[in-house]
Amino acid sequence: MDKIKVAVVGTGGIANHHMGVYSKIEDIQVVAVCDIIKEKAVQFAERWGVPKKNAFSSYNKMLETVDEIQTVSVCTFNQAHRRPTVAALEAGKHVLCEKPMAATLADATAMVRAAKKSNKILHIAIHSRYQPHVVMARKIMDAGILGDVYYCESVGCRRRGIPGGTFIQKKTAGFGAVVDIGVYNMHDTLFTLNYPKPVTVSAFTCDYLAKNIPGLESMDVEEFGAAWVRFEDGSIMVFKISWAVHANSLGHSYFLGKKAGMTFSEIYADSVPEELEKLVKSEGCTLKVDKVDNMVNMRIEGMKPVDVWDKQVREFIKAVRSGGPSPIDPEKVLITNVIMDGIARSAKSRKEVSVKVPEI
Repeated sequence: MDKIKVAVVGTGGIANHHMGVYSKIEDIQVVAVCDIIKEKAVQFAERWGVPKKNAFSSYNKMLETVDEIQTVSVCTFNQAHRRPTVAALEAGKHVLCEKPMAATLADATAMVRAAKKSNKILHIAIHSRYQPHVVMARKIMDAGILGDVYYCESVGCRRRGIPGGTFIQKKTAGFGAVVDIGVYNMHDTLFTLNYPKPVTVSAFTCDYLAKNIPGLESMDVEEFGAAWVRFEDGSIMVFKISWAVHANSLGHSYFLGKKAGMTFSEIYADSVPEELEKLVKSEGCTLKVDKVDNMVNMRIEGMKPVDVWDKQVREFIKAVRSGGPSPIDPEKVLITNVIMDGIARSAKSRKEVSVKVPEI
């Protein structure tokens, strides 16, 4: 079997994670690298055994020069996702782009449209979607075990965890905690719900604590964000995320349905659903049931651990070989950008705003 030939654009920290996975998969070969600083591209190539002649400072030049490239990993900062992604797609290459898809809704929309026009795969690296408990939650939802979900919360929290570097500058990151780590729990929630369409967002963001942390004086993005999102079907999602907060926890993600409720670790109902027992058995797992005041709390035990970084790359390469579709539909991921754009506009105006998923 011929190896899939890969190029990497951007040689920062996340690119090393991509390379760490690529280097372990036998049917992948990284043949070119690019960074706006040529010296960094050369050093990256040397570190990972890529021919130095294929180290570039221009992704356009790289795409024109190295004909064998089949896929491109876009590992740049958020504000630089659109151009190399669109250029690669237009050149007939498949793209694995780091999360978030883009810093702005306009950029994300352009990327999805380019993928559709080129008929090439655009996969956004939201590796948390491959966590066993997230996959199981979606199966529980699809089986109708919760019934109609009318309310959910999507939560992520760092008490102190501001990353620094390009992550804290609007010109490079676009936004802060909301798009950096918030995209993980937001997407996992939307994926579990099968991507309902948002219609309004009311949000708040701030950077109060960062102002008092030495070394973060130049930070101009949010450290905390919260939003109330209303979907087309009338259901609600409360979203909370923090890089820094005076709390040990902001709670946890959960879903409230008319028949049952769940977190990503437990299911709650009046009695044990027969559909859940069948699902758990079919997955080779066991169901632990605790009775609480004539109700039941249930935990699924025996789910096999997954290396999510390895899984996402293997799923992407599998799609490339088979001709698609993308393992994570970029048109669905675009909904995260719709909500994040609504959060930014609502926080700035201090009002609820309408949002709409663009036509692709």
